[in-house]
Amino acid sequence: MPVLFIVAGFAVCGGYTSASAQNAHIVERADARPAGVDGSQTGVFGSVPVAVTSDDDSLDSAPPFEGYDPNVSHWQWDRAAIVGGVLGATVVGLHIYQRNAWWQDQRTSFHFQDDPDYALNVDKAGHFFGGAFGSFLGQKSLEWSGASRETAVWGGFAMGALFELYVEFEDGYARDWGFSPGDAYADVIGAAWPVVQHYVPAASHLQPKFSYFPSKSYRDGIHKGNAIDDYEGQTYWMGVHVHGLLPRSWQGYWPEWLGLAVGVSVRNMPHFDQEHTTATERNLIIALDYDMTKIIPGDSWLLNALKEALNYIHFPAPAIRISPNYIAYGLYF
Repeated sequence: MPVLFIVAGFAVCGGYTSASAQNAHIVERADARPAGVDGSQTGVFGSVPVAVTSDDDSLDSAPPFEGYDPNVSHWQWDRAAIVGGVLGATVVGLHIYQRNAWWQDQRTSFHFQDDPDYALNVDKAGHFFGGAFGSFLGQKSLEWSGASRETAVWGGFAMGALFELYVEFEDGYARDWGFSPGDAYADVIGAAWPVVQHYVPAASHLQPKFSYFPSKSYRDGIHKGNAIDDYEGQTYWMGVHVHGLLPRSWQGYWPEWLGLAVGVSVRNMPHFDQEHTTATERNLIIALDYDMTKIIPGDSWLLNALKEALNYIHFPAPAIRISPNYIAYGLYF
């Protein structure tokens, strides 16, 4: 599902031409503020703004098109039509895929079925990530269409949350699944994360991430499902942009592009049907992390959006597992 979201999101952005990038004016960055101004607090992490209004333009250094005002919606209806068409086609495509993957021959009356032990709750991290990434793609699509930043943030939240809740609603009609309130909460909280980052800039230093390497059970054909349910191969992370949280006097000692990430995964899931899904081992991992917005050069709006999307992926990096026991990894995938 994350891969399909990426394809859909950047198919929308594909209409943004290099010519418009060259002609677009550069929006001045607004992140150089003295301590204690505009609601900031001074503490162990230096001056960290705790709330800003929607007129903060520091998130992007280039606009999606010439004349774009982040504070006022100025819809580009040709772009909005492209966004609507791509999103509609994506929803239909995902519905067909999910119907064949999960819901085929499963139709029954709507029912609730919470799953507190499923995959030791790592699936809830997956729902949080899916909501956050869908919200991000919705936000960028709306910005590209001319929505103000605040409108795009809230519109992205609605798009991410509604799609995830649609999947939960369909699960409610599946015999082996059912509507899970816990999954729904995780979906909505994840979709709200970009909203939190918009109003609380300190939260922008915390980045949900995902990594996947097919588990042995999946590679050996023991897991008969699809990769989305291969929780043994999935790790969900919260990346920390360390440089941005350090006091200014310390920032010279830590590279901007290097961060840390805390991840969670499961192991030892011998069965893969809905009735036997309790894993026996939850792993907690700490790894190095990369900030693609600081590594990849270029400053067009589309390229910045791509770099932000790549930041939702945790790329292979040295790591240590700290629970249930210690293991060091030269590269953790």
